[in-house]
Amino acid sequence: MERVGLREQSTIAFLLTFDVLWGFVAYLLAFVVRIHVPLPFTADFLPGRRVFELRHMVLQLLAAEIVILYFFGFYDLRALRSSFRSIVNSVTALFVHLLAASALYFFVGDVNFPRSVLVIYWLINAVGLAAVREWMGRRLAARSAVRVLLVGTAEEIEQFLTGVGSPRLHHVDVVGAVAVGPSGTQESAAAMYRLVGTPGAPPWLGTVEDLPRLLAEHNVGEIVLLSPLSWRDQLVDRLLRERRRPRVSVVPSVYDILVGRISSGKIHDVPLIEVVKNPRDDLAYLVKRITDFVIAAALGILALPILVAAAIAIRVSSPGPIFYRQRRVGEGGAEFVIWKLRTMAHGAEEESGPILASARDERVTPIGRFLRATRIDEVPQLGNVLNGTMSLIGPRPERPEFVQRYAEEIPGYLERFQVKPGLTGLAQVNGEYHTSAAYKLKYDLAYIYNYSLVLDLKIMAETVKVMVTRRGV
Repeated sequence: MERVGLREQSTIAFLLTFDVLWGFVAYLLAFVVRIHVPLPFTADFLPGRRVFELRHMVLQLLAAEIVILYFFGFYDLRALRSSFRSIVNSVTALFVHLLAASALYFFVGDVNFPRSVLVIYWLINAVGLAAVREWMGRRLAARSAVRVLLVGTAEEIEQFLTGVGSPRLHHVDVVGAVAVGPSGTQESAAAMYRLVGTPGAPPWLGTVEDLPRLLAEHNVGEIVLLSPLSWRDQLVDRLLRERRRPRVSVVPSVYDILVGRISSGKIHDVPLIEVVKNPRDDLAYLVKRITDFVIAAALGILALPILVAAAIAIRVSSPGPIFYRQRRVGEGGAEFVIWKLRTMAHGAEEESGPILASARDERVTPIGRFLRATRIDEVPQLGNVLNGTMSLIGPRPERPEFVQRYAEEIPGYLERFQVKPGLTGLAQVNGEYHTSAAYKLKYDLAYIYNYSLVLDLKIMAETVKVMVTRRGV
């Protein structure tokens, strides 16, 4: 997998380098075209000497372009496989860049800068970027997928495949599965044979004793170890449910050290890893509250015109109230009320009761689908951030009906309530609509126990990108 990661990094580095160089070339070509080529809607050629009289802001122009391309997903290799999307995204992103460039030159640059040059620059730049993304998309599609072997229990393998969806879309070719079970090879084989009977399941290739042979026969590039529920998971889950919640430490195994767990204490000379702790015992969480309030207040003011426009669209498009209020579970398990823009038909749950929304839920209105995809429906929750019941970043708040069910089914689920829920989170920028609650919990716990202000900033940037590209959950 290291070779694949290096190849992806090289591809992104190539795209960045090309975008900068091509942007500079497009800028020069725009002047060449304007000076030597007769164009419609222009009185005459641009005098050559004007080039040296203008104030050029090429560096600022290129920096703004890279930032805009990032937020439009131009450096997300998964998005390069759709030719039509490459072209549409190129035109849309660079149109935003054209507006940004016009504002840049108008406010801090040269107001006499010829607007025709900026338009020509935009056209040349868009053609180059769309062509390279199209070429790169074809190359990525032609590359062979990483050959992956799954090792775990039949249940864990089934959950993994459900979470991944179509492995081929992620450049992963699951060549087969090797089952392990608590009661030996025969039980493992029987469980795997049951799984193989389900459509789309990988073939069962043998037992863990067969791994050396399977690696060579199937040219396996990566092994994914799917961890079954262990006695440690069950014990930790029990301890997390206790009213008097103790700190829990473990003596790390070699595996724990290899996966990057760092010793956080010791008894005499024995290293320990603190597993259960209070994540709020950190100064960063105090700074987080102050930062939340300031940013939420600023975003609330900036989002007011968008909120008004969305409210009008909801009122015109479907009968019912503009806002929708709902009870959610927050920090410490306390319930609170959140406000959202209504995205479903009025009274959508009167007959069915509380049920989870699906990716293509028929109850969602056309306007509501757009509001959900762009996350505009969550804007009223800035009020929850201001009153302290929510944070900008954190695990998404869940409804009490679902919390009760998940707490019984998923070990460690109640741990996500150690911190305030957020408008967005690590699970929202990395997951998809079909991502299970168990996998979302893993993202939530990874965020809680690895919290930093830098991580918050990264999630904020990724959230903007998700809003623009309409990806994620």
